[in-house]
Amino acid sequence: MQKRFLRYLGALLVSLVTTYSGLQRTAAADSAENIPCSLSDVTAWQVSLEPSDEEASPAYIQRVTEDFIARCPTRPEIPEAHRIAAMAASWDKNPEAAAAHFDKAGQLRDTEALMMHAAARLAVGESARAWALRDKAVETWISRTLRRKQAHIDVAKTATGRIITVSYDRADPDQRVSNLWIGVPDGEGWPAALSISSQRQLTALYRLRAGEDAAPLHHVRLYRCERRRLLARTQDQITQDMAAEAAEFALSAYLAAPDVPETGKLTPCLFTGSILPDISPSRDIALQ
Repeated sequence: MQKRFLRYLGALLVSLVTTYSGLQRTAAADSAENIPCSLSDVTAWQVSLEPSDEEASPAYIQRVTEDFIARCPTRPEIPEAHRIAAMAASWDKNPEAAAAHFDKAGQLRDTEALMMHAAARLAVGESARAWALRDKAVETWISRTLRRKQAHIDVAKTATGRIITVSYDRADPDQRVSNLWIGVPDGEGWPAALSISSQRQLTALYRLRAGEDAAPLHHVRLYRCERRRLLARTQDQITQDMAAEAAEFALSAYLAAPDVPETGKLTPCLFTGSILPDISPSRDIALQ
């Protein structure tokens, strides 16, 4: 869980570095009256997020980020800092601090943050806002996937929610998710997903036993926010009709009784990255 948060933090830092590079061109024009902190303060905060002398725990990241916010409240990086502090507070199971930081983070566009914001709102008793954030996370993910032209997406209504069918044109070379079905409840409840993938590492391990010419292994998994289940593993080609039938059956059953976190307890969706996978345009490849 902590490694996952640190990977997320690393991705945010990349965006911050890009921001710093652009701001350097205008830094000389920043007056001390308008922006009392300089880019050196921002850089010092960034460096402190990955200390050399202690583990960068969520509590540590929250603390040093809140120190930066207090020192430099008018810097343009502050909304991003609030987002990082919110994520850290969430992983540290501090829903009140997480909710407060999310409120100051501005518009959230990434799926991980939106789903974590939903978890924080559930923990402080704001269920209606939480499920609206869940829906926003799903719609944001769909829009991003379509904008990148990575997949064809269809949505089917059920009695208790909707099932989103995702047929990838391109996929991450390590995961190679070719088909994905996402179930989203109408009311309360986390989303779930059924995926078909051919993971490079697992196929390589299988070929050590079966021979290098063995066909790739296909894995059918059901992902819920707090657990996952391997439904099938096969070398045989899985037809679209077979997969669609299995997905409809599994997700319809899930939507009838979806997972709803306990109120008052911050329970992150651990498998957000598998239910709503974000494939980087720099890593995607054509499916074969």
